[in-house]
Amino acid sequence: MDRKRIYIASIVLFTISFSQNTKTLPNNVFANIRFVVAVPQGDFSDNVTNNGYGFDGDIGWYVYNGPIALGINIAGAQYGKSKRQIPYSYFSSLVTLTETTSSDIFIINPFIQPTLRFGDFSFYAKIFGGYQSLSTDTKILNEDQENNYNDDDDDDQPEYIAKSNVATDGSFNYGAGVGLRFPVYRGGENGPIYASLELKWSQGGEAEYLNPNKEGSIVLSDPSDGPVTTTLYPDKSKTDLFNISIGIGF
Repeated sequence: MDRKRIYIASIVLFTISFSQNTKTLPNNVFANIRFVVAVPQGDFSDNVTNNGYGFDGDIGWYVYNGPIALGINIAGAQYGKSKRQIPYSYFSSLVTLTETTSSDIFIINPFIQPTLRFGDFSFYAKIFGGYQSLSTDTKILNEDQENNYNDDDDDDQPEYIAKSNVATDGSFNYGAGVGLRFPVYRGGENGPIYASLELKWSQGGEAEYLNPNKEGSIVLSDPSDGPVTTTLYPDKSKTDLFNISIGIGF
């Protein structure tokens, strides 16, 4: 399973495991799962000009059912991806493989959440800090793997021919945000389903990272000179983000 699927599976399992039995949970426990757009800020945006897209989820507890909640948030987003076709054989280009390079960010943030609750409606601020990991992986796929033709029910079918992690770094981060939750469906046996909207600004420490979308970050030698060699030119800067999240809560 590739890194992106691991991120998504972790977030989904993290929230669903706490929400599927909401009938037995006290009213002061909550969970959210959301689609997130991660917008690079500052020096980070100079090197990563495209937004990251992924998912985030959190679980929280209102301390003694009061206005202050404690919890943890997990988020993952992909902020860069490139593809190129390469010949399977040095002697023929009739059969090609796909080389895919993708960059992801994975974030874990404990948080404190002061909240104004008016019945089922809540408006809150969020103060958080934690760690974020930035990584880049390259994998080679055949046509069936690229187009998801492999039988998903057959665990023996590989998802790729080969894969390598080509860059990994991380940094601590901290920040603040605002959000709101309000019920959109009340007919469920396990309580209401909420809409969850959130905006967060984070200050990320300095890290080294690779953006495969950036021209010149990955340089390949001329095939006519012999076997192709790859030279990486990663960037290094602070990793500030502005995250926009929308989803559902329990």
